[in-house]
Amino acid sequence: MTLIRTAHGDTWSRDRPAWSDLTAAGPFRVPAAGGRFDRHHHDCDEYWLIITGRATVTSGPRTYLVGPGDLLCTPAGEEHDIVEVRGELTGFFFEGPLRPGGRPGHLHRDPAQAAGHDVPCRPAPPGGLPRTT
Repeated sequence: MTLIRTAHGDTWSRDRPAWSDLTAAGPFRVPAAGGRFDRHHHDCDEYWLIITGRATVTSGPRTYLVGPGDLLCTPAGEEHDIVEVRGELTGFFFEGPLRPGGRPGHLHRDPAQAAGHDVPCRPAPPGGLPRTT
């Protein structure tokens, strides 16, 4: 077993075990104020485990409300995004193995997407929030 302490500065690219086929892994955060994110895709599958907060996210043509304990599974090539949060959002991401010839990192079909966008923080509507749309 290998222990990677991301909260103490360990990074997947530097500290990953040689036997792992994951491309990348690590924590992510979108603050309630001043958050930014970018619509992107990967040449590998990606998984987001939501730890705290709620957000509206897109994956392909679908829109989801995610919250603590949810795992968003996005296949390689499918664009995904965080479009709004309801308070600070924290999570952990895992990227599966790259396909042959695959490129690591965030990939953008439209160069303007690489600049990212503001992620607004919105209050929950009266009566609660739906889980998916």
